[in-house]
Amino acid sequence: MALLKVLRHAQRYGIASVVGKIFAELPAYLRRIHLWRMRRCGCCERLTIFVSNGVSSEFCTCIFCSANERYELLAAELRETYGSELSQMEVLELDPHSPLRKMLSCARKHVRSFYEPEQERGSLRPDGTVCQDITALTYENESFDLIVSSDVLEHVPCLESAFKETRRVLRPGRVHLFTVPPRSKTKKRAEMVGMEIHHVEPPEYHCDPLCSKGILAFWDLGPDLDEVFGSDSLRFSVVRGPSGSDKRVVWIAQRPTHQTDRTSDSEP
Repeated sequence: MALLKVLRHAQRYGIASVVGKIFAELPAYLRRIHLWRMRRCGCCERLTIFVSNGVSSEFCTCIFCSANERYELLAAELRETYGSELSQMEVLELDPHSPLRKMLSCARKHVRSFYEPEQERGSLRPDGTVCQDITALTYENESFDLIVSSDVLEHVPCLESAFKETRRVLRPGRVHLFTVPPRSKTKKRAEMVGMEIHHVEPPEYHCDPLCSKGILAFWDLGPDLDEVFGSDSLRFSVVRGPSGSDKRVVWIAQRPTHQTDRTSDSEP
């Protein structure tokens, strides 16, 4: 229901579709009007109304920029930790329509990416976003100072490859800043066996604006993330949170300045 989302939907699908979507979704928002709040958004910094169509803070969003709690946490971490340093950084954001776009646009280089398996990696859309696969990025070694993603990694079947690519394209001492849905333990929920999905746990689908069914979660990621995926060349830690009813946190995966493991294709 955020204004930016409405505009994007209108550009892609037309006004008639927007009207239909509003009529379909408005009752859920009105039923939870008691959860709406007026306050300053931690992401776009405007005085705004946070509207809600669900009981979780995940569904409480700024009407201007569409930020929810996890994006506000990321914005706070970016401002307080990096601040003016952002203008000297090269940033890869794994989100074509992130509420963080305005903040990150001040970077020396800000690459916004999307993923569609049928499109060629590295191809551009008219809006300037580039098709990238986090498990096989098209960029050279040590290309970025910062990678930002929000609730992306849990949907990556081969998470080991994603972290290998994170380590490869980050410069020494730099980080991948990310959120994932909080879970009590890191475990695989599903895996690809050939071209088929094999479910290790009962299927769990998360909301996806491009798919009414949602998007399958392949992983639960919990406090033991560093124990499971950490290595001498990529360390994981929580830098912000837990916050709110969902106990959201912000993680970093950091490539150390001085690495004992310099092999870019080694497994975590």
